[in-house]
Amino acid sequence: MRDIASRDARLEPAPTTTPIRVSSYVLSWPRVLGLSLPEVARAAALPLERLESGEALTYEDTLRLWRGIEALTGDPVWGLHAGARFTLDQMGVVGTALAHATHLDAAIDALTRVMRYFVQGAAIRRVDSAVAAGIEYKMPTLRSRHGADTIFAATMALVRHCTGQALAAHAVEHQMPRCCEDEYARFFGVAPAWDRPTTQLLFSRDSLALPFRGAAPGVAELLSEHAQRLLAPASQSSPFAQAFSEAFWRAHEAGDATIDTVAALLGTSARSLQRKLAATGKTFATTRAELLHRRAYELLIEDALTIEAIAARLGYSSRAALERAFVRWCGRTPHAVRRDRR
Repeated sequence: MRDIASRDARLEPAPTTTPIRVSSYVLSWPRVLGLSLPEVARAAALPLERLESGEALTYEDTLRLWRGIEALTGDPVWGLHAGARFTLDQMGVVGTALAHATHLDAAIDALTRVMRYFVQGAAIRRVDSAVAAGIEYKMPTLRSRHGADTIFAATMALVRHCTGQALAAHAVEHQMPRCCEDEYARFFGVAPAWDRPTTQLLFSRDSLALPFRGAAPGVAELLSEHAQRLLAPASQSSPFAQAFSEAFWRAHEAGDATIDTVAALLGTSARSLQRKLAATGKTFATTRAELLHRRAYELLIEDALTIEAIAARLGYSSRAALERAFVRWCGRTPHAVRRDRR
């Protein structure tokens, strides 16, 4: 596929010196394999608290996660197998933006836009030729195949679901050396070309007009417009929000997450902190509740801790106290959230 060219000059790959940051949404990928966040953190030699905080991950830390998952599963192509299992509800903004495209051609456009927020600074673009079109991802390093495999396998699975057809890819090109070729060929319907300059998933031009079932173009457009904000963790919405989150969890772990303690960790007074929060339309209490809610939700879908243990970790006096808080936050009980994620 050497005649593949960029459809839009604005989608040229980012310079190789651009720092790569990956949305914390990648932490949902090991869950598809039945792994908990604590065991992945241990295998990757990363602090659990850092993963639980929801902060964006550097590409280097993501590579450590991938190696940890490979060590836990013993699967050299676990990314392929994880991506193949994804369903629309597990893909969040990415899946919804793709699902509500009108047809495959529009879905490729939507996916490339959203994915460049998902892996910030990465070289992701749409590519076209006379016979095919698809997605190209130039991997920052050749130390792991799992990120690209998960993205492309999940895309293939969702395209099949949304079109209602058992499509085969027109071509798959991979930057990594040959590995488990039969697994790739079985899933994509075509054997990859290995050791290529970029990694690509291409669909035949004859397939581009295939309509997507249940599409809502207005929803797809809205999600694409707001993808950067929706994919970014709340703690990354501004430098102040990030600093507040970090200070809050430090104080919380020390057992004294009061406004005075958090303000002191931020090098300011409680009154000044209140004014800064008010400027964002929040109070200390509402911001604290948002952070606790987010952490509680993350721990619930991990399925590794009991609800009682989650309540204790977050400083609630009992399971009942956490349940009351959770119902106030989202109108549902922790048990209902955990049940519906299974």
